[in-house]
Amino acid sequence: MDEGRSLELFFDSISLGTMDEYQPSIESLTKVLNKKYYDAESIDDHCIVVGSVGRKTAVSKTSDLDLLFILPHEVYTRFNAYESNGQSALLQEVKNAIRSRYPKTKIKGDGQAVVVSFTNRAYSIDLVPAFEQSDGTFKYPDSNDGGSWKITNPIPEQDACSDLFLATNGDGKRLCNALRIWKNTFGFHFKGLLIDTLVDSFYSSDNRSEEPYDLLTDLFEYLSNQDQTQSFWYALGSNQHVTNDDNGAFVLKAKKAHDRLIKATGSDERECALIDLFGKSFSDVVVDGTSNYEEKEWSTKYGVVVREQFIEDLFNVDVRRSMRIDCKVSQRGFRPTLLRDMLAKHLPLLRGRSLFFFVDDVDSFAGCDFYWKIRNCGEVAFQRGCVRGAICRGNEIGTHVEETAFIGPHYVECYAISNGVCIARSRIEVPID
Repeated sequence: MDEGRSLELFFDSISLGTMDEYQPSIESLTKVLNKKYYDAESIDDHCIVVGSVGRKTAVSKTSDLDLLFILPHEVYTRFNAYESNGQSALLQEVKNAIRSRYPKTKIKGDGQAVVVSFTNRAYSIDLVPAFEQSDGTFKYPDSNDGGSWKITNPIPEQDACSDLFLATNGDGKRLCNALRIWKNTFGFHFKGLLIDTLVDSFYSSDNRSEEPYDLLTDLFEYLSNQDQTQSFWYALGSNQHVTNDDNGAFVLKAKKAHDRLIKATGSDERECALIDLFGKSFSDVVVDGTSNYEEKEWSTKYGVVVREQFIEDLFNVDVRRSMRIDCKVSQRGFRPTLLRDMLAKHLPLLRGRSLFFFVDDVDSFAGCDFYWKIRNCGEVAFQRGCVRGAICRGNEIGTHVEETAFIGPHYVECYAISNGVCIARSRIEVPID
């Protein structure tokens, strides 16, 4: 592998280039709300792009866009006077104003934002009505738990990211992008603002490498040394609290990523390590690569054409929640056993077993469609012409049934799809002895 060139292409490919894709929607929504609240026809006033896109740390194929629309203060006075949950009423009013322009579009009030899900576009917009304060912060509604007003401060966060990019010659941005691809590949929740904050604090530490591979290694080591029990971090620029969601899952996963990178010595091993961490986003751009050498040899030897599918080719991937799948292994005359328990105890999984895969806590994914991928990649699969790797839609209850047919390495992945976006994924290894 040409490591330097491959990493350069990887970073270039995952960076969000322009706002051209989003601009028509931003202008249209801005025009609607300016007409209602300011009696003006402007397409660019009172609207601020925030979130990862606003901080310029979003990756390509970003599936949602966060906007603040600044409302007149008299609107705040009107809804703050409600006896109960004026915040919900405000969201409903904004939602109805947008619906007058998009009557066939899926629009809903969602706690703190009005979510506009365009059926003909590969993204949705979370629009937050807000009121600018004298100190430059913004007050916005939260309709949860009876309603309240919250404060956000995105401009200093954007400025801090710009300073980071300038001070690091763009490497800070590349690392923010790479961590988003990593969490999407492994399927766990890692807040975008927390990613950017930790990358910024990483650059406040000492002894960083300059070579891209070693820089990634240092970053994962830094993440692995974070306190998994810490309740919050102070956001870059604004010093707002960024809470620790998902029990700090990123800490243990970063330790595994660091170990994977540091143990890879030769070029081929380093290539495989990068593919393991960043998935198809990296494998697609490898220059002079030799990964999956055995599979290429088996494919030639047995005349098998491999047509593996990847979820990234079917849907935008933006993992927002963690998901876990498990499997009940059963055979006649024996009590079903969880596959993860068998693997933990190093018990063999033999042929002729029934496998019942299921999504844990499936009720929390109500409204999602489930897709499954069964991948077998050992020599026996090539020898028999039974290589699998297609992605198929599953049932609405998040279950899938298979049988163990022949020995070799297998794995199963499940994807939760919401509004055309993969918001969660999980994988389990199925080594058949």
